Formats: sequence, C-alpha cells, structure tokens
Amino acid sequence: MWPFSSSSSSPSATSSPSASPVPPTGPVSIHPTLGRPLTNSEAADPKLNPRNPEGQKPCCACPETKKARDDCFLRFGSNADDSADSANACKDIVEKHRQCMRSLGFNV
Repeated sequence: MWPFSSSSSSPSATSSPSASPVPPTGPVSIHPTLGRPLTNSEAADPKLNPRNPEGQKPCCACPETKKARDDCFLRFGSNADDSADSANACKDIVEKHRQCMRSLGFNV
C-alpha cells in the first residue's frame, strides 16, 4: 500500500491492474498493481512502464536534451535552479529535458 493513502481511497488500484496497460498521461507512470508512481528504477522496466518500451535507464534517456543541458551548464554554471545567470540561460533547456524524461515515465 502507498504510505500516503488509505486502503479505502484507492479501490481502483486493486480492482483490475491489467484493465489499463498504458499509464495515464500525467508527469509520471503509475505502477500497474500498486497504483503508486513508479520509482526511476521501475520506470526503466518496460514490463512496468509502456512509456519506456526500450527500457532506458535515467542516465541514458533523452541523450539530445541531456547533452544540450550539460553544455549549457558547462557554459553558464550548474545553478539552473537558483537565481544565478545560468537560471535564465538554461531554464528552457532544463525544462525540455525534464519534459523528455517525464514522457518516458521518469519522476523528475
């Protein structure tokens, strides 16, 4: 059971896990039998996460946006989450990488 929900509030999680093989289009994939968000290691398992059919691990997913993000960090610094200059310079690039990771079901 997911620690932040009561058993009475999630009857659909136990009713029929195979009824919906494709996870919702939200930011993360949902575990098919437990009804909770997948961990990143679970999101790399194509049996649990149809949004990641190749089974890419977080370190290898989205190489194009990851390279652009890393290049931006090298040029402007890695303070993209702070209010430093790199926050403005890398904001869009970081968000594109996050969207790519979420599209594969990773929780970022």
